[in-house]
Amino acid sequence: MRAGLLISGIFSLLLSVSACQNDEGTPDSIVKNRDITITSKVISTDFVGNGAQWGGYDNVRDWFDGQTTLSDADWNKLFTRIDYMRPPFLRILTGASWSYDNNGEYDETTKTESLIKMLDYSQSRSIEVAYGEWGHESDGDITNIDTDWIANSVKFLNHLVNEKGFTCIKTVNIINEPNGYWSSTEGSYDIWKNVQDLYLAEMKNYELSSVKLMGPDVAIFDSSSEATWITKAAQDLGEDIGLYDIHVYPKQLIVRNGDYTTMLQAYRDATPADKQIVLGEIGFKYTEVDADLKAENEAAIAADPYAGEDSNMMIYKAFYGIDMADGIIQSMRAGFSGALVWGMDDAMYNSPSGDNPDWQTKELKRWGFWNILGEELCGTPEDEEIRPYFYTSSLLCRYFPAGSTIYDIELPNKKGVRAIMGEKDGKYTVAIVNSHYVTYPINLKSDFLSSLTMDKYTYKSNADGTFVGVVDENGFAAPAEKAMSVDFKSGVEMTLEGESFILYTNME
Repeated sequence: MRAGLLISGIFSLLLSVSACQNDEGTPDSIVKNRDITITSKVISTDFVGNGAQWGGYDNVRDWFDGQTTLSDADWNKLFTRIDYMRPPFLRILTGASWSYDNNGEYDETTKTESLIKMLDYSQSRSIEVAYGEWGHESDGDITNIDTDWIANSVKFLNHLVNEKGFTCIKTVNIINEPNGYWSSTEGSYDIWKNVQDLYLAEMKNYELSSVKLMGPDVAIFDSSSEATWITKAAQDLGEDIGLYDIHVYPKQLIVRNGDYTTMLQAYRDATPADKQIVLGEIGFKYTEVDADLKAENEAAIAADPYAGEDSNMMIYKAFYGIDMADGIIQSMRAGFSGALVWGMDDAMYNSPSGDNPDWQTKELKRWGFWNILGEELCGTPEDEEIRPYFYTSSLLCRYFPAGSTIYDIELPNKKGVRAIMGEKDGKYTVAIVNSHYVTYPINLKSDFLSSLTMDKYTYKSNADGTFVGVVDENGFAAPAEKAMSVDFKSGVEMTLEGESFILYTNME
């Protein structure tokens, strides 16, 4: 008798496990595993915001004789698009010789016109800017830090903040990706720390107490092994770090299977509890793990005379809008206070290669929402059009404003499904993504919200690279449904299609 009961129990357990593992299988498992529940649990407060890497355009004066910056028409097109995006947060980097000479002089009529236009724009829109430089200068021995460069870099920072009045600059990010062999530090933490110390000491010669460091700015791909940079930076620099950040260039596989959240949480856990951490850059890199995408990307680069070797040609495909939404939402769920997409515009930076090491090359870092110089530089006006992934990225900037409170959402055990909610001044945004290929029945509900009138945006990636989503006459995302009643208490039953994104909001 007991043996029979034992066998029966084991058989029932196996059936239960099988049902859990196959949530796309039996009807019973689907019905029991379809709730997306907005909870009152707060993940983070005072959200910094999502945005993008902006800056560059320094090659314009090399590409076009007599031209020091973009045309007024191009700037106005950029400003109109970024106005829709409404990013709360941007990162703008420069460097010695780009914006100032290392004798402490600068000429705003020939070198800094683009930089000043971007900072003017950011200041006028109350956008927080992480400003900085790509790397430190030395006498050839990278351990011998050029103190003249330190002095003149800080002098220029003071010029921007105190003389020009760009109080939008809240943090300074000195040395890009210092853990990398490609960095000016060649991976040395000690050199990075020494540069930060010298920079801080020089800042004390000016009224720059409103500007803090952002760092350590280390590059991450698929590991939590670089978290020691954060713990050491916290120990060594303490309150001088105003905002912690890392760069992430994950494989598509680890984002879509959810391992990405676990990896990011290790960096959030290493960050002091009273400090915020953001993604200073986010983009996708394709390696042998994503072999088909790697091959497709390399073939597309080879076929495009204006694509440098450091390009992500999947920016032209709608699925990248799903991947980017998934990556940003997972970062918010992991407790990050913002994410900066790499990058705003192809025309910002070029990409010299081994075959073409010329820094005046017209081979671009193709990562942008568009190429604002498509017509002038490449002879292809259509390349200036908005690309698919702007749709989801712009909504995650626009409707998660600075100062938002981010709430946790309990998810069903369904591959690829992620969701997050933000609240600001009594207004709400809920973003949901399904990066898997399977369509799921979903019930969206809340344990503390009742009924709200909200707009609904939808984006569906098609296999041919196009997407289904409503856009206005400018190509900007528009609601699929306006002023709909969303009853979170009873639950909103919906079909969440494969490779799709949905956003509900009652924010302006």
